[in-house]
Amino acid sequence: MLNHRLNAIVLALGLSVSLPALATNGINLIGFGAESTLMAGADTAFARDTSAPNTNPAGLAQIKGHLFDGFGSLLRTTDLAHEDALNDQHADNRYILLAGGGYAQSLENMPCSAGIGFFIQGGAGAVLKHINTVFGTNDEMSSLFGIAKITPGFGCQITDKLSLGASVSLVYASIEQKFFYDTSNAVFAGYKNEGASAVRFGLKLGTQYKLNDAWTLGASYTEKTELPLTG
Repeated sequence: MLNHRLNAIVLALGLSVSLPALATNGINLIGFGAESTLMAGADTAFARDTSAPNTNPAGLAQIKGHLFDGFGSLLRTTDLAHEDALNDQHADNRYILLAGGGYAQSLENMPCSAGIGFFIQGGAGAVLKHINTVFGTNDEMSSLFGIAKITPGFGCQITDKLSLGASVSLVYASIEQKFFYDTSNAVFAGYKNEGASAVRFGLKLGTQYKLNDAWTLGASYTEKTELPLTG
């Protein structure tokens, strides 16, 4: 009985301890374009611009007439660094550019709209150009990964409340890596990978259901896309 009580106390104390947690979602951004980003993911239910093929293609049904959107953003890294006994260096790629855009229009004599967009889907990595190595050299350590899409799609108003949509993406991914490539010697082999990439297709399905003027439900399904990088 005493052991059970001690275990319960230890479990309760463990669950009550709050530890810091860090996370990143650089491969799938929270939004695409100003409105999508500021809605922090809520555009799944309220997608209504040319980013809809990449968030919820059912939202294309809300577009009437012709619509063109373009967006761009510049990010600055604040705490991306490498530190060890020989180094204390911030990453050299301090600024990251993201951009995209699209065009959509309603289809004549149909309750549907079609569109196409280009999206920098996301990426991750760091470039450290001047790392002091244990071999007495100064060399580069870097790894960069990125994904971009060209995505056509369509959305149709099935009823006054229900809309459905689908999109197909041409997905391009690439990676570049360097690990002390210029330091290669008899006891150490540096590494460089320039040009590994993959191109694949991906499918997205979406739906939106308008409950009333204040509430809309949305859902989307994205097919798993495998990206075997070669080159």
